[in-house]
Amino acid sequence: MELLLNTIMLEPNRWTADKKLSWPLIDLLEPVQLAGFQQLEIWQYHISNLTDEQVEAVQARMQALEMQVIAVGAYPQFHHQDSAAQTFAAELQRTVEVSASLGATVFKIFPGRVASADADDTVRELTMQRLRTLAADVGEHGMILTLETHGGTLCDNPASTDRLLADLADVENLALCFQPYVDHDTQATIDFYDSIAHRVHHLHLQNRLSAERQTVCLADGDWVDYRRLLPHVRDGGFDGIACIEFTAGITPAAGETFALEDVIGNAVSDRDFVQLVWGT
Repeated sequence: MELLLNTIMLEPNRWTADKKLSWPLIDLLEPVQLAGFQQLEIWQYHISNLTDEQVEAVQARMQALEMQVIAVGAYPQFHHQDSAAQTFAAELQRTVEVSASLGATVFKIFPGRVASADADDTVRELTMQRLRTLAADVGEHGMILTLETHGGTLCDNPASTDRLLADLADVENLALCFQPYVDHDTQATIDFYDSIAHRVHHLHLQNRLSAERQTVCLADGDWVDYRRLLPHVRDGGFDGIACIEFTAGITPAAGETFALEDVIGNAVSDRDFVQLVWGT
């Protein structure tokens, strides 16, 4: 199983409105490579605003470090119309182009930004049309489109995920990125995974302390017991990619600053844990 590091964990402003970068992606590559991560999932906002010249510089640095971009994670909004729709479409198109330039083979997205319970017929129709267009676009660049199971999207529960897969059953380069999320216990997570396992190409790995919703190392959380989940996924024949998305230290406590080296070190601990549990 390929094990990636997701660069979203390296940006403390990941959840702010402006997504202002603390470091450019190019400056993060060497510390990550020195920690033993050669393959990456790139967070959209690390690349979507790069110029062509900056993209070429990232390509050159990655080649020198013998690193690969396997996946890119994006967060499109499909429900808008008029000028807002054009703005989001242009941002998404640029992200697709840069992802292809960097050699990504997987383009992972939130399947919209409207929860399934709130998506009326108009929202669903727009989303279906735009998902099909995006799948065709990334397919022309040789990429698989994976839809992330996540709250606040059309893949926010098993039933809505099944419905979306059925609606897009004819889209050949479509798969799922399975991520456990809030309100799942381990058995619920396993049951959800089993219901869609035949379409899962991509795993997002993160864990939390449920009482505080604090992100911790994979071995330390009580959100999901990865000692149960990972062997179950392995024994089911999973042969896709897995990505360490979040780890301990990504959100500093009040009065503390983000410690990049510590976060990367925690990701190393998570990698070691996954390899031990997986049996590699």
